[in-house]
Amino acid sequence: MSATTEHPKIFISYSWTSVEHEQFVMGLATSLRNHGVDAILDKWDLKPGQDKYVFMESMVVDSEVLKVLVLCDRKYQEKANTRAGGVGTESQIISQELYGKVKQTKFIPIVCDYDDDGQPCLPVFMKGLIYIDVSSEERYGEGLDQLLRLIYEQPFHQKPKLGGAPAFVSNGGTSYVRELGAAIRAIQDGKPNRQGLETLFVKGVLTELNKLYVTPDGKDYDEGVYQAIIGTKELRDQVADYVEAVAAFSGDDPSAIGPFIKLMEGIGAHFGPPENAGSYYPGWIDFYAFFALEAFLIQTAALLRHERWKTLRRLVDTTYILRGDHRGVSPARFIAFDAHLQSLDEHRNQRLKLNRVYVSADLLKERCSAEKTSFNELMEADVFLALKSVVAGSESSDGWISYWGPRTSVYASHGNKHPVFLRASDETTRNGIHTAIGVRSGVDLKAKLDSSKGILHDLDRAGGRSFSRFSFLEAINVHGLTK
Repeated sequence: MSATTEHPKIFISYSWTSVEHEQFVMGLATSLRNHGVDAILDKWDLKPGQDKYVFMESMVVDSEVLKVLVLCDRKYQEKANTRAGGVGTESQIISQELYGKVKQTKFIPIVCDYDDDGQPCLPVFMKGLIYIDVSSEERYGEGLDQLLRLIYEQPFHQKPKLGGAPAFVSNGGTSYVRELGAAIRAIQDGKPNRQGLETLFVKGVLTELNKLYVTPDGKDYDEGVYQAIIGTKELRDQVADYVEAVAAFSGDDPSAIGPFIKLMEGIGAHFGPPENAGSYYPGWIDFYAFFALEAFLIQTAALLRHERWKTLRRLVDTTYILRGDHRGVSPARFIAFDAHLQSLDEHRNQRLKLNRVYVSADLLKERCSAEKTSFNELMEADVFLALKSVVAGSESSDGWISYWGPRTSVYASHGNKHPVFLRASDETTRNGIHTAIGVRSGVDLKAKLDSSKGILHDLDRAGGRSFSRFSFLEAINVHGLTK
């Protein structure tokens, strides 16, 4: 069906359960006709002299009838399940035989009733179909909206248009840093040459990143940035393998992340316009900024996974030397890696009418896997970095406070608490987290949180977009953490 069809034709199948149910059916059919849908109902369209059984079957197989709405209540379920063939005592009940004559996508089960076990009353042969619920006054409005959208082929969640092939396709294959295997073996075996191999791996990652970079251009410049980021998936997984090896086999040795810090500074050397650029262009740094954000979250997640508290402290307390918008380099805190990605979260979001809170958070989620770093671990790392930024921000004396915004928390469920913070009731874990974020005790942390209520409110709102499911204080298990 074309989305521009003016009056799509549908047929309604229902059970003559009661006068009240027939009135409900006629009310629904009337609502559909009021919205431009040519609803066919036996009460209106079956005339004296017509064969009622032939009428129903003709409606089901008629190619001009786009959908058959099956209004399922207890009586309908019972009668449909007991019918042996296409003919029965009621002309409007769909049999399994008739159901099998056309594509199942033509049928839309409409649930009007639930059984004693709380299950929707559906015929056995329709149990696997996705249904629309109009079983109560509270659900009727939403159900009618779903039904109209389905009939007119205007889903609430519009499928985005296909973009171009990922950058690695046009580049002739995936990026692989050959020093990764040797570096990981040296780390696992504790060999003295591990640092040299890790340095070579870091240089290899930076080289491959530079190969994949695409200069933004044109009104749809976000597409080039997006596809270039997609092309870094193999590099992202290699970084995940590397930081996992470091976290797993180096103990809680802060010096072990020295090469990773160099990697972050190497990526941050591109946090500004290209050397040969005349003027600043939106999205120039977003390719590097996204990869830096993702790598930092993955590193944090690995250290949290292995409870490397002192190493985490170094990661978030290090002064990073990064390039800025005006070409020069300057010292920066870890918060610099929580960059605003204009090409994704603004331009692409608006250009494609995606209506997403963070396109960058969607992309982070899509690139996760349980084998490398799960998305739940990435969300946990995001919240941990936000907590550290609140603690550090409360110590600011210049009147300007910045913080890490946990963008992945747009996916948090209500009351979402992360495992590392749930374990804060254990004194050893609690003291470890205190060490990592730089507080002396639970009392010290509580005082810092109490003095940062404005920031905490902003964190709940995910960077300005309100979503009620996420509570930052609940996510960090504040009562357990401030003991």
